[in-house]
Amino acid sequence: MEWQEGELDANGVRIHYYRRGVGRALVLAHGMTDNGKCWSRLATVLEDRFDIVAYDARYHGLSEAPAAGGFGGGEDLVAVVTALGLEKPALLGHSMGAATVAQAAGLRPELFSCVILEDPPWRDDWSAIRQQPQTPAPDWRAFSIEQIVAAGRAQSPLWHPDEFPAWAESKRQFRGPADWRARAIPGIVDWRETVAAIGVPALLLRGGSSERGAIVSAEIAAEAQRLNSRVQTACFAQAGHNVRREAFAPYVAAVSSFLARY
Repeated sequence: MEWQEGELDANGVRIHYYRRGVGRALVLAHGMTDNGKCWSRLATVLEDRFDIVAYDARYHGLSEAPAAGGFGGGEDLVAVVTALGLEKPALLGHSMGAATVAQAAGLRPELFSCVILEDPPWRDDWSAIRQQPQTPAPDWRAFSIEQIVAAGRAQSPLWHPDEFPAWAESKRQFRGPADWRARAIPGIVDWRETVAAIGVPALLLRGGSSERGAIVSAEIAAEAQRLNSRVQTACFAQAGHNVRREAFAPYVAAVSSFLARY
């Protein structure tokens, strides 16, 4: 099944989205510098059960890159769901997208059935990181898709080959400002407040390998559960920050089981 594409207005910003599948609505929010099509491999195994919507966040993919402001966060996700008239969709987000999903579930919990959070940027040292000099992101537009794919394969040998085409394309499409890391941090500093506000069942998926970039620690996952009884957790020992890309089969099993219950 191929993606069907469209555009909508989210809080005055043009947002590009992709849609495929049949059944219950499921909205996917990608991570920083990815795009909506980075969910394609997961979509192929869920499209027979879900009406899947994946969208490009501001500055990403084919969405608008406004002259000022942050990355839209939960407000843009709420606007996407409202504009498409989706009825009680489930939400699934990775990294920045997981923070976006968690924010949306606090802002308008009545709109959603449940949320799944893949290694959101929940840690306690963001304020210190923000004070550090920001290393400019590579300008991937200077490289070919083939060069970016080769770099990705060298850096992430556990990923399935099908992950790389959309991932490489997303790097060339990213149009974030030079200080994009600093702009993203304000929305993730108060993670405890975000967790406490989640008003629907939530599944927190984290990697167990800090060497592969896992962000959410066992301690933070446990604290998230103490802060909000709606939060469940699952750890994938061999995976890092990109849980679904490094532990695809058990990730799909965990996601499918959770969505079947909520």
